[in-house]
Amino acid sequence: MASQRLLLLLAVLLLTLLAATAAVVGGHGGDDVAGAEEAKPPDDDGAAAKLDVRARRWPRFPATDGQLALFGKNMVRACKILDEGGVRRVTGAPSGRSLFLVMGESRRKEEYICFPEHLCTCYSFFYDIVGRGEQLCCKHQLAAQLAEAVSKHQDIEFYFAPPDQA
Repeated sequence: MASQRLLLLLAVLLLTLLAATAAVVGGHGGDDVAGAEEAKPPDDDGAAAKLDVRARRWPRFPATDGQLALFGKNMVRACKILDEGGVRRVTGAPSGRSLFLVMGESRRKEEYICFPEHLCTCYSFFYDIVGRGEQLCCKHQLAAQLAEAVSKHQDIEFYFAPPDQA
């Protein structure tokens, strides 16, 4: 329980740092891509509507099954994490910046802080991706991207009061 509190505190500190950096640099909290169109959900004709993950998450970049196979065993493991509800998105208000807490598969059920496109705090990220360059992303990053694409994550929101403008 104490480790979860520590992890949430670390997540809050990271979000605060990101918000402060954005205020200094003048950035914005969105990750919008210029010209990207919102994918529309398919029409439901009485049958269960299929959800095209690729169209929702990467509308401008069509992916084939061969390209998706690049993730290898990480795709299966990420889907397992997603099916078990192991992804939580922590969003800081009012900036709207977010990060993910992704559950590990080990018996200890550790949670890893994950920025899906940039960083994960797991051992595999630093060993396989940064160190050896053998993987495109770790299973936690992939699970976070999939969870965001299909909106299958628990949302946690923190409010940060802006510093006094004296």
